[in-house]
Amino acid sequence: MHSEKSSNPPNPLSSPRETRKEERKFRRVPVELHCLFSADGPNEWSGTVVNLSREGCAIRSTTPVQKGDYLHLLIFPCANHIPIEVGIAPVRWSANEQFGVEFITLAPGDATRLQDLLTIIGA
Repeated sequence: MHSEKSSNPPNPLSSPRETRKEERKFRRVPVELHCLFSADGPNEWSGTVVNLSREGCAIRSTTPVQKGDYLHLLIFPCANHIPIEVGIAPVRWSANEQFGVEFITLAPGDATRLQDLLTIIGA
């Protein structure tokens, strides 16, 4: 006699963390902005900001980063403009050559320029 076992795979969305609806204070806006980022040390890497809000962004880059890393970030709104500098930006998630950071330290002038940029692009 042959007994069959259930071959249903476990539901990957069954954990409370993944089923919880993510709530954000500010809407993320799709963008394509050049950025540079660094961790402790002299190295600096290039990436592309792919969405942006007042409190964070997602970056596409082939440079591997880990959740919990603290980065320094320069976002270039367009050519010939001073970059928006984020002094402390912890990595909140990382997957598939993309990662998300939260803006912790942003000088008042940079915060104003970020808000102006978001207003211009319709956020």
